[in-house]
Amino acid sequence: MNYWLNKPSTFLWKSPNDHPLKEMLRAQKRRAYTFYTLSDDACLKLYQERLVDSELCYGTEVEVLDETDTYYQVAVPSQRNHAFKNGYEGWIFKEDIDVYPGEILEGEQKIVVFQQEAEILVESSPQVIKVSLGTVLPFIQEEGDFFYVQTPNGRGKVAKEVAQFYNKNQKEAKKRLIELAKSYLDLRYVWSGVTHSGFDCSGFIYTLFKTFGCVLSRDADDQSLEGQEVTYLEAHPGDVLYFAYDEGKGVVHHVGLYLGEDQMIHSHTPGSKVMISTISGTKYESELCTVRRHLL
Repeated sequence: MNYWLNKPSTFLWKSPNDHPLKEMLRAQKRRAYTFYTLSDDACLKLYQERLVDSELCYGTEVEVLDETDTYYQVAVPSQRNHAFKNGYEGWIFKEDIDVYPGEILEGEQKIVVFQQEAEILVESSPQVIKVSLGTVLPFIQEEGDFFYVQTPNGRGKVAKEVAQFYNKNQKEAKKRLIELAKSYLDLRYVWSGVTHSGFDCSGFIYTLFKTFGCVLSRDADDQSLEGQEVTYLEAHPGDVLYFAYDEGKGVVHHVGLYLGEDQMIHSHTPGSKVMISTISGTKYESELCTVRRHLL
């Protein structure tokens, strides 16, 4: 049986154990179809206590592996990771997923949100669902200024000005990707985040590229093995820079989007934000381990 996420977003928790932060966030989400509200202290706690591994967007398909009274353990096929055969695994609240209506078809035409936030109007109810950049939903039809899509809450519609067909051949994709990345300058870093509420470093890259139909692995170490490798001297704006400990010879720990002219934009570090940094003359120069071209 197939399932998909019925809330704007949810975290993929490391364990089904009780925690005050889990209960606080769970209570928030029961009131409306909106995103979590996270304090700066809560963001740091997610990181410091390593409570979560990733985040899921509305409509993300999952496979249920196990359950407790409160949680499902799930695999997320759209978030590849070398440690898991069927995609990232973790625990989510039971009420956050519904059974997918029908069979999930390979190659099914889909729509993706390409702005920071969008609203989906559900036909069968007065619900307005707020969704994030990178939300992908099955396409039904287009009419006037709207795409009609299948959602976990029924048939809905989303404005064409905030969404597009989900494929890898978007016109001027790299240019638009860079513009989109810059729109997030000063957004707070959120450990494991993949939505406009806050990104971690690899979540930022994962979501940006996903929006243009290029689905990378979820984490930086796996991403650094994908795409076409180029040298830093050959790098073009829109290529991706990966950084490793031990002067680039150790474990990959960070990633940024190259802007050209020796600069990158990246979700910097816990307690910080999305920013633009120079490579030469900084620690990034010595830690640069590979440059990858994921979009041609």
